[in-house]
Amino acid sequence: MLNLFVVTGISGSGKTSVLNMLEDLGYYCIDNLPVALINDALSMLAANGYHRIAMSVDARDKESSKSLIPTIDSLQNQYDINGIFLTASTMVLQRRYSETRRRHPFSFQNDITDEKKMPNTIIECIEKERALMTKIQEKFLTLDTDKLNTNDLKKAIFELIDGKKTNFSIVVVQSFSYKDGVPIDSDLVFDARCLPNPFYDPRLRDLTGRDTKVIKYLAEKNDVHSFIEDILLYLKNWLPNYMKKERSYLTVSVGCTGGKHRSVYCSEQIAKKLSQNWKTLVRHRKVL
Repeated sequence: MLNLFVVTGISGSGKTSVLNMLEDLGYYCIDNLPVALINDALSMLAANGYHRIAMSVDARDKESSKSLIPTIDSLQNQYDINGIFLTASTMVLQRRYSETRRRHPFSFQNDITDEKKMPNTIIECIEKERALMTKIQEKFLTLDTDKLNTNDLKKAIFELIDGKKTNFSIVVVQSFSYKDGVPIDSDLVFDARCLPNPFYDPRLRDLTGRDTKVIKYLAEKNDVHSFIEDILLYLKNWLPNYMKKERSYLTVSVGCTGGKHRSVYCSEQIAKKLSQNWKTLVRHRKVL
């Protein structure tokens, strides 16, 4: 069943930030989708094979605010739906708009109330939007972002999705060749050129660190074992601290001269161990 995550709430409360977090989790994200287009958008995405969709719903006028809840209710039998309503105090929202120097969306609309004149202040815009979305807030789980930094918000969203405290940060472990230079996306770099080199064994030269004979050769070397264990110990101690810094991934690069033997084997072993506690991806720049 297709998974749908609906993000709605008061402008300036963090909807775009939440969508970015959901995108990191593999959701196909749509920002500010008009309510009238929800059904068509979901049908098209489902037909094209998308199974995890997140949308920030634009319900900034009376008609949209009235139709959002019936529209979502009509989808309950077709989709697995999660939803969240983001809010914040008027004072905090006013400060955020002041800091970013952006205009409130209601400043551009003439039909948000039955009055003819536009709201004159940011506070008036916020309060009119809040009043308009009262019923919508009652429908969804409400999250007050007043005192949440980006990392706190990320944790709250991830826990809502998974139903328990889960680490969704991704560790990318990649091998590379020093002949090509250190990958610019590296966060941590480890140099495996100090290890015994299978390249000098004619039987292993044309193989890679994923081939059985090379694996056996390197696995029997004490230096290789110590190198991997030292890296794992470092990562075990410091990965939690790196991931606290509001990041969704960390790239660990392991290099050797040609990028085909030592670095590949070490990357595979490191990723295998890390995968027991972290979401892990492994990639090799010189080996397909």
